[in-house]
Amino acid sequence: MKGFLLGLIVAGLAFAGYFYWHHRQPATLSSAGQTADAGTTQTNKKARRHARGASRLARGPSPNPSISQPESEPVRLSASDLRSVAQGDDLATPDVLRLDMANDKELPELSQDQIDERFRSQESAILACIAQARPDPETYVPGRVTIKFRIQRVGTIRGIRVEAPAVLQKNGLFGCIKGVLGHLRFPAAGTSQILSYPFTLS
Repeated sequence: MKGFLLGLIVAGLAFAGYFYWHHRQPATLSSAGQTADAGTTQTNKKARRHARGASRLARGPSPNPSISQPESEPVRLSASDLRSVAQGDDLATPDVLRLDMANDKELPELSQDQIDERFRSQESAILACIAQARPDPETYVPGRVTIKFRIQRVGTIRGIRVEAPAVLQKNGLFGCIKGVLGHLRFPAAGTSQILSYPFTLS
């Protein structure tokens, strides 16, 4: 009889323990699920915060130098900047004659085609001088650049004069053109010649 009662008590305790464990398990799982959900929510919030932060940086000013900056405004030129100024040699003075060149009078005068051909070979360098003398590429400088030079009988250039807007002269136009024309050589001729080449600015 005592064994039967003892077995009944053990069975009851085992059943009560199972019942307690069974009812306690969902709460534990639910608590664990809530913890997991809370962790996921916090992770998502962090991820979203990071994404917004990255998006704001992307929309902000970029330090990338390849992105074009707003164009600068053209330089305002005054009337004195546009006034035509001449620099160089006085070509009105007569050419110096040497006695040992008396026989050169028999040589023909250079034709315009001969002169144009030699001058045209340096035209791109002269245009580069004009572009370099501008205040900036966007500023429009109206007017004209006129290049005058004397070709001696031996074919070298002696005497160069450049007339151009003052703003171009201030930026070294004459010196640049003089350096280009100083290398030109022409065939010997019976007389010296003064040439003029105008360039219209655009």
